[in-house]
Amino acid sequence: MFKFFKNGNKKAKESYYTVHNVLKAQTLASGEGVKIGIVDWLFGDEKSKKLEGYFDATGTGFIDNKEHGFAMVNILKEIAPKCKVYAINGITKECFFNDNLRVAFLEQAVKFAVQNDIKILTYSHKPIEDKDAVIKLQKVLKIAEKNGIITIFLHCDEKENVMPVAINSNIKKSRAQVFNIYQYDYSNLNPVAYKKWIQSGGKDNSCFLSWSSMAPVLAGFIAFLLGTKPDLTKKQIINILKKSCQNGVIDAFCAIKNVK
Repeated sequence: MFKFFKNGNKKAKESYYTVHNVLKAQTLASGEGVKIGIVDWLFGDEKSKKLEGYFDATGTGFIDNKEHGFAMVNILKEIAPKCKVYAINGITKECFFNDNLRVAFLEQAVKFAVQNDIKILTYSHKPIEDKDAVIKLQKVLKIAEKNGIITIFLHCDEKENVMPVAINSNIKKSRAQVFNIYQYDYSNLNPVAYKKWIQSGGKDNSCFLSWSSMAPVLAGFIAFLLGTKPDLTKKQIINILKKSCQNGVIDAFCAIKNVK
């Protein structure tokens, strides 16, 4: 069960707002007009004002629960408040135990992204490990890249993908483009942990660490760049982000300055 605290991250002593210099970056960019698809499930209200559109890639129908997908949408909108978010239902209970089914849903998500000129796709779930499914996933990623879509999939070490990893992760070799993201989320978390933090006056640093949040956070940073200069290519974006890293950590404000 997730509980949403509006702008909760801004109240935290240390978060991606401070680590990645997001508040300063937001004085220059907001991700305005950039279309981002979040492949997930349990988004809450499919007619939410925060959503530009909704697509069911699974064919199973909409589930009105505010849980994982709901959290990812709110995190993204906190980073890039004026981006256009598309909720793509791409998870079912069955697919957690069936990698080929998950890839089939991702393929439908990519087709939807191509048809709707979506520039970024995020996916924040466990890795796809079945050998046959990995081969199919590689084909899906190539279709996305061919159509100018930047995929930000967690735990996906394929060369077409841009993969966020936790700060201090020890990844020496990777086929994917890797960026360090602070895995932290105080806007959607266990209420007990949030209450503990509030009662401590912000001194309790036993924060809620959310690997899932890294994908929408990185998507927000890329939305900053595309909102500033829409014709940037994936290669240019990656180079700008690399140039804007300090000790492997993205400085969002510096990234926007490098665009300008």
